[in-house]
Amino acid sequence: MNRFDLTRIHPDGSKEAIRMLLPEDMARIRQHDLLIEVRRDRLARQATAGRWWRRLARYAHQRADHAEGEITRP
Repeated sequence: MNRFDLTRIHPDGSKEAIRMLLPEDMARIRQHDLLIEVRRDRLARQATAGRWWRRLARYAHQRADHAEGEITRP
C-alpha cells in the first residue's frame, strides 16, 4: 500500500501524524469493509432462516399429530 506520512509539529511541541492514502488504497479499504459487512449480513440471514424453518417444522409436526388424533388442538 502506498502511503504518504506527514508529521505536523504543533507550537506546544505535540506531533500529529497525517497519513494520506492513494485512491486505489481507499477503494481497497472500502471493498474490504463491504466484504466484512456482506459476511455479517449473510450470517444474520442464515440464522433467521434457521429459526423460520424450525418454527415451520414444529407447526407441521403439531398439525400431523392433530391429523392423527394424538392431540386435541393444533
